[in-house]
Amino acid sequence: MTTSDPHGLATPILLFVYGTLRPSLASAAAHALVHDLERAGSATMRGVLYDLGPYPAMTRGDGVVHGELLCVHDAARLRALDAYEECGGPAPLFERVEGIARRADGVEVAAAAYLYVGPIGDGVVIAGGDYAVAARARRPTS
Repeated sequence: MTTSDPHGLATPILLFVYGTLRPSLASAAAHALVHDLERAGSATMRGVLYDLGPYPAMTRGDGVVHGELLCVHDAARLRALDAYEECGGPAPLFERVEGIARRADGVEVAAAAYLYVGPIGDGVVIAGGDYAVAARARRPTS
């Protein structure tokens, strides 16, 4: 992508998503933001993953968080993702940070991720660091 595209990014961003932005877990609002993004495969990042009820929260830490890499080419889409994650403003819940993700093939790549900066409160650590597994486990069976 070149910078001549006013909506594009000079360099596409790999975005590590671990919760409600994962295409398979996305709500209707999140699905509209991620459904057409290029998927770059499964990956992990260092951190601790909490279940806060309506959504998960990744913080810095020595654990392993499982997720997916998405490729974001459009600056407007990145701003929309930031807004969805409530980045910025006077009381942000998340901040987008740069880190290192390890792809399923073991290769490490630079990737952005949304780290939680709000209060953990009664949040519970998700053992194993995979929100998809935790979400499946708490679904009622019929």
